[in-house]
Amino acid sequence: MFGLIESVPEPGPEPVFKGDEFETELFDDPNLAILAALVGAVNIGLLLVMLFIYLSSYKKLKSSFTLGLILFVLLLILQNTVFIAFLLLREGFHGPGMGGPVLSINIIQLGALIVLLKITWE
Repeated sequence: MFGLIESVPEPGPEPVFKGDEFETELFDDPNLAILAALVGAVNIGLLLVMLFIYLSSYKKLKSSFTLGLILFVLLLILQNTVFIAFLLLREGFHGPGMGGPVLSINIIQLGALIVLLKITWE
């Protein structure tokens, strides 16, 4: 505004040229998004186990809380399924700089689901 030129941010760190090939840092590797998709598939597996437990519990108790847990798990299964589809089909989700953040989010969710499954199983 008023004659100031806004700078356009660069899309992300550029690969560094090392001899005959380009090297990128570990967290810029787009293949980490594929690993994130695999962690997402493990998340879905844990969610399916919890779904089975909650459905069994709901048949016995008919509790609205258990019904809420079933809905919660179904929504997380949908979220993980959509996220995996984006990771595998949309280039922007597995481009340079996206692998590390996406993988870390799925690993954190995996940890949370393991805790929830442990509590559910008791």
